[in-house]
Amino acid sequence: MHLSPKEVFEFTAFNHTIVVTMSVILQWIIMAVIIVSVPLLTRNLGKIPSKRQTVVEMVVNLFNGLVCSNLGNAYKRRFVPFIGTLGIFILMMNVTGLVGFAPATEDLNVTVMLALIAAFVINANSVVNHGLGGYLHSYLKPFPFMLPMNIIEKLTIPLSLSLRLFINMLVGVIFIELTYMAMGHFAFILPVPLHFFFDLFVGVIQTYVFIMLTIIFTKTTVEE
Repeated sequence: MHLSPKEVFEFTAFNHTIVVTMSVILQWIIMAVIIVSVPLLTRNLGKIPSKRQTVVEMVVNLFNGLVCSNLGNAYKRRFVPFIGTLGIFILMMNVTGLVGFAPATEDLNVTVMLALIAAFVINANSVVNHGLGGYLHSYLKPFPFMLPMNIIEKLTIPLSLSLRLFINMLVGVIFIELTYMAMGHFAFILPVPLHFFFDLFVGVIQTYVFIMLTIIFTKTTVEE
């Protein structure tokens, strides 16, 4: 059992050694799958939807509903693509355990970058809505002496998003690996339902939690 991401290979560029881990490769594969799948799934769309188009529309309507019901219809065009892409990407990373690979989200580096991207979008949206001056002034509300606390509050957004996803996925990986070690040659039966619980159920739940917290934090900054 290992807690650090598995190193696959390394190379040198500009006198720096760059280590490529399994979590990085999984992200490359997932990005490639998304890039290839989207044009294939969205081509030849018609007024009478096929089964493929029906599934695509269900997914789009799901993200439309999450964003519009919490932020309003004004955010549909500019926010749904981000939330949808983020949700699909995280979900695909979370469920790779079903095909024999530990989820990339067990790597803290991955969840921290996802959280930083979400935090950037959240704060950028606040700047767009309130202007740079209004955004900076929000750090002084309700009183100027609250500046340190407001700064800490902003820093807790990526911290909360990254650690919540990382810890929940890591616990599942550790539990399953310990089960394999304990069961030995009989491990081909018992871990199957564990994979469905930790990789599928927990993976879906943590994806939902991550995108919902991103939406809620966005809503909070809008209302400031």
